[in-house]
Amino acid sequence: MSKQKVLVNRLRYAIAFVLAIAQGALAQTPSSLGWWLPGEREGQTKLEAALNSVPTPASLRGFHELLGGEPHIAGTPGDERTIKRLVDAFESMGLAVQRHEFHAYMSRPVDAKVEVINGDERVSLALKEEPLPEDRFSSHEALTIGFNAYSASGDVTAEVVYANQGTKADFAKLKELSVDVAGKIVIARYGGNFRGYKAKFAQETGAAGLIIYTDPGDSGYGQGVPYPEGGWANPTCIQRGSINTLGYPGDPLTPWEAATKDAERLDPAEVALPRIPVQPIGYGAAREIITRMKGRPLPRALVKTWQGGLPCAYRLTGGHDLKVRLMVRQEQTIVKSANVIATLKGSTHPEQKVYVGCHHDAWGYGAADPLAGTILLLESARSFSEAAKDGMQPARSIVFAAWGAEEHGIIGSTEFCEAYRDDLSRNAVAYINLDAAAMGRNFGASAAPTLKRIIAEVTRDVRQVDAEPGTLSGNGALRSVYDAWAGDKKEVHFGNLGGGSDHVGFYCHLGIPSCGLGAEGAEGTAYHSNYDNVHWYQQVVGDDYQSALMLCRIVNLLAGRLANGSVLPLDPVRYATDTDVHLQALIERAKALKMEVEFSDLDRSIDAYQRQAETTLDQLVRSIDSGELGQENLRQINQVLLSLERQWLVQEEANRGTGADWFRSLYARSDPDSGYAAWMLPGLRGAIEDANVDALLKARQAYVEVFDRLNDRMGAIQSILNRLNR
Repeated sequence: MSKQKVLVNRLRYAIAFVLAIAQGALAQTPSSLGWWLPGEREGQTKLEAALNSVPTPASLRGFHELLGGEPHIAGTPGDERTIKRLVDAFESMGLAVQRHEFHAYMSRPVDAKVEVINGDERVSLALKEEPLPEDRFSSHEALTIGFNAYSASGDVTAEVVYANQGTKADFAKLKELSVDVAGKIVIARYGGNFRGYKAKFAQETGAAGLIIYTDPGDSGYGQGVPYPEGGWANPTCIQRGSINTLGYPGDPLTPWEAATKDAERLDPAEVALPRIPVQPIGYGAAREIITRMKGRPLPRALVKTWQGGLPCAYRLTGGHDLKVRLMVRQEQTIVKSANVIATLKGSTHPEQKVYVGCHHDAWGYGAADPLAGTILLLESARSFSEAAKDGMQPARSIVFAAWGAEEHGIIGSTEFCEAYRDDLSRNAVAYINLDAAAMGRNFGASAAPTLKRIIAEVTRDVRQVDAEPGTLSGNGALRSVYDAWAGDKKEVHFGNLGGGSDHVGFYCHLGIPSCGLGAEGAEGTAYHSNYDNVHWYQQVVGDDYQSALMLCRIVNLLAGRLANGSVLPLDPVRYATDTDVHLQALIERAKALKMEVEFSDLDRSIDAYQRQAETTLDQLVRSIDSGELGQENLRQINQVLLSLERQWLVQEEANRGTGADWFRSLYARSDPDSGYAAWMLPGLRGAIEDANVDALLKARQAYVEVFDRLNDRMGAIQSILNRLNR
């Protein structure tokens, strides 16, 4: 970079810094930078002003149109070209780029057919979205028919049973009502659980096949005006998606091991992938089936919960005269794809890494899912790159990761975690996930307990997108994201991380503090459909990219603080308070299942840890403020903080009987019956769900040991601090 350009950049950053202080949008409070030594706080403030002077709506839009220009399902030529675009973009920023290839077992559609047979009537149903003259993207030749990855191939003709949302409870209700599912084709609407569990539960009841449809009451005209006039699903809109429900994410054939080209693989015939054909359709096609059903009507008690949005009375069965033919042909083979890993090396602790990630593959164009997050990844990388070129390099390395094949089952990020398990376990500070993030202006986050405080602090220092100059909050500052997020409650609410995206390998397998950030509020959905393209996004979410700009500023501050804090800004106290909340929820769950539970020993361990953590944190903050911590003290304290989340991992010899296997975290895992939702304290939750008293006793002891280990970690920090006062 030329000396002249350096001076220009420094002037731009100085102006941005002054404006930020004047406006109050990015001004720091003492609590915001309480993890920094006093002499380093001004430099951090200047860095943050510099970082957030870089992102622009035009740049975000440019990345969106670059990556959203063609369909790019994992393993296709479009996917390969997308990977090349990502490599080129990161390299143009001056980052060190790795193309991390993996070879995984994936699906592609070959052919499918759904026909309604009603006496002499035979109607073939549409299995692909209608091209729209208003939407030039919708007629691309690489767009596929609707399909569910990992469906079995097959051709069956049978009577029809309606199973509502296809949850475990829905199939139990059918059994209670003596509705025979065996040998039938089940039709179920999307919602309520991960689509794969609809297939799993249908298969377990003996169904011959499954059709999953998008109901207009859930995401079509029952919510608002359909696309292309509005943003909601139109009659031909089809939700694609994987139906893999194995007990581990990633490549189905290489659990626990990286899916390299020459990896030892399981036999696909011995892996519990679906054994029945499964096909998604739109509500226009579903209407052709449901309006012809003449069998048992819904019992009155089910009408409110099972009746969908089609203009007819929903029924449990189709009757003997109505048949449906379901034919699915898929090819399932080993397919090559890649993660794109771009690293900005840290200046003083390069071995420690903050990961920011979002997947790059899609079921079509993926303008919303995932690219509304991938563009943040690129723009944040550009922000840090520009600051580094001007001499403001982060202390720790920041890794910007674009994951492959997430849609098939969180494959790329899982394979990365399995390939680099040892390094990640030693050195990963945190993981920030941005999947489909910029979908409106209403910010929200799900996070590990240790990250909640820093996320809340960051959102106080970023202006809410709809807060114009002169819009003040109660303290006289410009309205922040925090203000809008908290609303009338004055306190923000965090979700729990479960399954469904690329945090799973980091958080649930390796014990790395993780979070998912995003903003919602768009009036519509094109989820996993051929309409999820830049035209839909700019019409429905907006073409000003203000939502993305707001989120990028949050990501910049969060990654920057995690990478630069003199002391890692991880809050250890929140483990105790959050675990108390989850224990209360488990007690209520046990009551509902008529199981007696008792957690007094665990309560005592949590209380002891909380007292220790609060005392240690208070002493640590005072030591930071006093400036008495030397570099060796900081190194030792940060090593302890880095190890905290790992204390939740199941010890290998105790792996069984704790609710964990590949999901090693005793704090959180995905719900084994719904996929997306979180099971908090899964060792206890699993024992309660199974009404297994012995397992509950073992799990309770495992949690006591977790808090004992956490207490020891706090004691180690206190010992370091006590030595300073001798």
